[in-house]
Amino acid sequence: MASTESPFMKENVSRLLSRYELRYYQECDCVEYFITDKGTGEQISYSIVLSLNTHSKEIHVSRFCPELYKEVDSKYLSAACFYLLIHHFGDAYHLDDQYRISLETRPATYNRFFSRLRDFHLRNEGLRLCGTAAVVGEYPPLEVNTSMIERKSLPKENIPFQVYQ
Repeated sequence: MASTESPFMKENVSRLLSRYELRYYQECDCVEYFITDKGTGEQISYSIVLSLNTHSKEIHVSRFCPELYKEVDSKYLSAACFYLLIHHFGDAYHLDDQYRISLETRPATYNRFFSRLRDFHLRNEGLRLCGTAAVVGEYPPLEVNTSMIERKSLPKENIPFQVYQ
């Protein structure tokens, strides 16, 4: 892996990490991420889920709602968060550049946010039946330090992904 991390991302990832802690819970091919404010200890994000589809070689962004836009002085922090989590996920599963990123979102959200994430070359492949934009992009494996993202332990009664009987 060649390190070609952009100065823009380095700066904004640093800003993100100076204010927030990131944790994750991994089960099989799914990872849920959590963002906590370092100053208040308040969890500000409840809905960030990435899953791996080895058949189609995709990192599927099932949910990406980091809620960072609600915070003060948060410009570019959602972009830095997306960048960091994609690389953490790719590293956790040892993915190579044969994988791609996929997600579905509202066309307006694609235009305002995902289309501007230049590091992944995300593009709208067209609308789905329910009016969402089918978005795909490249996964460029880089040497990005994601060691600060800590594994979160959940109590046995919390089952975030699988249903057990």
